[in-house]
Amino acid sequence: MSVYTSLSQAQIEQFIGSYGFTSLKQFSGISAGIENTNYLLNTAQGDFVLTVYEHFKAHEVSDYLRLMQQLSETADYYPCPLSDSKQQTLRVLSNKPAALFKCLPGESVAIATLKQCQSIAAALARLHLSSPAIQFTKKNPRSLIDLQASAQQIAQHLSAQDLALLTDELAYQSNQETDHLAQGLIHADLFKDNVLFIGDTVTGLLDFYAACCDCFILDVAVALNDWCIDEQGSFEQAKQQIFLQAYQSVRRFSVEEEQVLPVFLRRASLRFWLSRLEHRFNSRAGEITQDKDPDEFKLLLLRHRETV
Repeated sequence: MSVYTSLSQAQIEQFIGSYGFTSLKQFSGISAGIENTNYLLNTAQGDFVLTVYEHFKAHEVSDYLRLMQQLSETADYYPCPLSDSKQQTLRVLSNKPAALFKCLPGESVAIATLKQCQSIAAALARLHLSSPAIQFTKKNPRSLIDLQASAQQIAQHLSAQDLALLTDELAYQSNQETDHLAQGLIHADLFKDNVLFIGDTVTGLLDFYAACCDCFILDVAVALNDWCIDEQGSFEQAKQQIFLQAYQSVRRFSVEEEQVLPVFLRRASLRFWLSRLEHRFNSRAGEITQDKDPDEFKLLLLRHRETV
């Protein structure tokens, strides 16, 4: 949620006028995240989030907006895109797809409490259980084959040590059988900065633009790799157990899922190590941007490799 597209007050006022909002009190860019441009708008009708999609085509955005409409019917912590006077949820702003959302209450957390881990784990399990009723079929754009292609593109930028680690991990992952695992809709990016809380209650489950259909256990691993990290960057095994217990109070793992969780903790670490490296080597200019440290996930990958 960086700011790559700078908007004027006049542009924003014209945009929200189509929704019947006539008084823009103030607006500011949101710096969290790295994919889309987001503005927080304060109006006479309340607070809203304006999203400008930087590299999605209109039909791709439409798929995500329909997904969020469906999810918002299952729980009030999912953001639902607003419709304008023509009943359209997708519009164009600065020659790019754009949408408007009601700002959900709550705040994200830097370090999660045990109860917050339980709350988000249960919410993730409910998301997975809702999968059969949700019409969304996008394949994972960060599959193992895609990770291999990404590795080839950035190989020239890596040290010999990092390249050796990357090559070895990709070889290991390629030898794993995963087709038999339960699959469906996954968030694929459920980091703490994509969740809002009031106390220990989830009030916002955000940023579904990485959502796809893949193994549920991958989604669990992605979440564990962020929610179970302490202030020193170490992985908390005890917090993982609490997360897994809360998840399984809603949706039980199969025996196969339990067995391959360590494999997917490694794969999830690999996925975000690679994507952060890609962003660093191919960064886009922006008014407000974030460069997240790839080494956080390289070190986590090394830690998980020691346990398998």
